[in-house]
Amino acid sequence: MRRPIGRRTTITAVCLAAGLAVGTGTWAVLGLQAEEPAAASASEQPDRATAIVTKGDLTDSKVFAGTLGYGSATGVPAAAGGTITWLPEPGDVVHRDEYLYAVDERGVRSMYGTVPLWRDLSRGRTGTDVRQLNENLAALGYDVSVDDVFGPRTERAVRQWQQDRGHRVTGVLTADDIAFVDGAARVASVDGKLGQPTGAGAGGAGDGGVGAAGDVLQVTSTERVVTATVSQRDAERLAVGTEVDVRINGAGDPLRGEVADVQPSTSEDGGNKVDVSVSFDPGDRKLPAAASAQVDAKGTTERGVLSVPVAALAAGSGGEYAVDVVRRDGTTKRVAVVPGFTADGRVAVTGDVAEGDRVVVPG
Repeated sequence: MRRPIGRRTTITAVCLAAGLAVGTGTWAVLGLQAEEPAAASASEQPDRATAIVTKGDLTDSKVFAGTLGYGSATGVPAAAGGTITWLPEPGDVVHRDEYLYAVDERGVRSMYGTVPLWRDLSRGRTGTDVRQLNENLAALGYDVSVDDVFGPRTERAVRQWQQDRGHRVTGVLTADDIAFVDGAARVASVDGKLGQPTGAGAGGAGDGGVGAAGDVLQVTSTERVVTATVSQRDAERLAVGTEVDVRINGAGDPLRGEVADVQPSTSEDGGNKVDVSVSFDPGDRKLPAAASAQVDAKGTTERGVLSVPVAALAAGSGGEYAVDVVRRDGTTKRVAVVPGFTADGRVAVTGDVAEGDRVVVPG
């Protein structure tokens, strides 16, 4: 019986991870070739898988599991003093100047702003919260100067706003009147209960504050986002503003997205993690109410390199690497190469290979 020619033994090349430390992509199982002749005739070669040596850009990417939702919820304090007499339903959307909840049958209305209402707003006050108030009054059509000063024009506008809404006209805004939320809000959950006293003192028209209170609602943005929890190391490639690809299961092709928020978190085992929120524009695409998703984050790019599948590399005993190049007559020639950057299952190589060469990829 003739001895087989060109037999190749495949093992897991654990040492390759150290040898190719430049790359950070997905590693494959590599082939280590036993001693064999440099070439074998086409008639003596078994069927084999091959791949083309390509020239182009290699980009390291990593995919993170995520979920489609509305982002992290924030609480709306029950800051108005009295008894809760009306609450919205989960899923309701509250826009500017609409009711968030009601106390003693008086609605507390939504105003947009990132700074919460931490004090009564009256003539002579200045600050970011006053600017937020002026911006809201202007958006509602009232004659105010959009600055951080609560002057005569703001007071007149507040009085008119209170009169238009059936509130007691004082020229002073308190937690009995409004609450600042960060834009249009979707009600995620309702913490308060009808008939429950809020236990909060609104402070009146003096220098008092809104007082301490529990949350009556949990709200989120109305925009759909994908959230993923990643390690602190992986968070380096997911900084705010980073462009990523988002794939939502059941929603077709990937969408372009951007990291909108990064918040520290804690995993179930107590380790430090990071919650990443990715915003995207679905366009006309209909999205499911809830779904799993993937976030594809790009990393380093090496441009204009020759590359082969990682599995095409054969590791030698001396720490060197080679590929088996298929000749025109079907025989193979073992060619030494130096591996470099690795990404997406391919590795950049330098050596006596050229673009378009075909190399053996053991199964």
